Amino acid sequence: MTNKFFYRFINYYDEIKKKYFPQVSGTFIQPDMVMDWDDLKWQRELSYLKEVRMKYIVMNTFIVQNQHVRRIYKTSIKNGSKIGAYDVVDMCLRNCEKAGFKVFLGIDYNSGWWKIGPKNSKWLYTQMKNGNLVVEELYKKYHEKYKNAFYGWYWVYEVDNLNFKSRKDFKILANAVNINLSYMESNNARLPLMISPFMNSKYSTPQIYADNWRYFFKFVNFKKGDIFCPQDSVGGGGLHITEVKDWFSALGKAVKSRKEILFWANIETFDHTDWSSAPIKRFIKQMRSENEFVDDMITFSYSHYYSPNNINGGFHRAYRRYLYQHEIHDKKPDPPKWIKVEEVNNKDLIKWETTKNAAGYKLYCNGKEIYSSSVQRKYGGDKKQLLGQFICRSSSKKFKYEVRTVDFWGNMSKKIMAKRV
Repeated sequence: MTNKFFYRFINYYDEIKKKYFPQVSGTFIQPDMVMDWDDLKWQRELSYLKEVRMKYIVMNTFIVQNQHVRRIYKTSIKNGSKIGAYDVVDMCLRNCEKAGFKVFLGIDYNSGWWKIGPKNSKWLYTQMKNGNLVVEELYKKYHEKYKNAFYGWYWVYEVDNLNFKSRKDFKILANAVNINLSYMESNNARLPLMISPFMNSKYSTPQIYADNWRYFFKFVNFKKGDIFCPQDSVGGGGLHITEVKDWFSALGKAVKSRKEILFWANIETFDHTDWSSAPIKRFIKQMRSENEFVDDMITFSYSHYYSPNNINGGFHRAYRRYLYQHEIHDKKPDPPKWIKVEEVNNKDLIKWETTKNAAGYKLYCNGKEIYSSSVQRKYGGDKKQLLGQFICRSSSKKFKYEVRTVDFWGNMSKKIMAKRV
């Protein structure tokens, strides 16, 4: 009886942790960021990801330059071209094999997708056949070599509810995906396939979108282990965080029409208004909103927006504290110790103290927010942004400036008033 009680308690505790302290299992890594990474940089990144209990990487095998696709590995495909000094696919798989990560490789892409999409099925099916050449090449080059790391395929084309509205659109989409799946099956290259669409609440209801996906699922040759992994669209602005539950609830019911499909969430860790990193408390709120509906969660993208490899380590430390100590920090940070204003060429130059413990600052003029600054990413950040300085276009002693600190959790300090010098 004692042992039974103990195991029941452990199971109950695990359920509580899963419900109130959900976590993500993987991240996207865009090849643009890692083009010049050596083994040491990869190993450092994977060690950070291991610290926060991740095991999946999703990475495209190309970069789009001036509307043209260029491969990040040496290719023999006609009209294909390689970019960069390294074979980035090999570099990724080699290091993931050593570290125990599973990798989904993006297949292929054509930038005409956004204009054409399902409107021209002949064009779309041709792109899928081109993608089959990539599947063949990638599988032959890397699967046997890194069979523990090369885990699955990522179907790169992003489906949305603006360009895909009707059952006809989703039938064309199903035919397109089947072109890839049938080829994989026939050529012994069938690995789990991940699809990651997105949505915007302006263009349909959750139920309409879910019904279209349920129709799509009827025709696709999915197998056990394939993954439907919608972007939660919070970072991109398609959904407000309060809308997420309704959309994932509806989509989850649609996925259940195909028992072999896994339902994951792709949580966006950015803010599209300025491409800054989402506060950790928003990230946690997103996970909690989606966790009850899905089998697992990944992010776009921990490596870009939270990893110490690419940004201030405060985000990583905060998330690690949440994971291991089950704490969500609510204490207000300290405001800057000073803020001053001086008139320069009939403009107000406002400066304030900055510290490494802050994720950003908000500046106010007569109570209205006029500027928000945040720590920047090494790759993908705004190098021109000044963390502790702003120039107001005009000067007036009637302007009263205040600033407050924002920490990595999203907590804000009290305001501190500027002094004129």
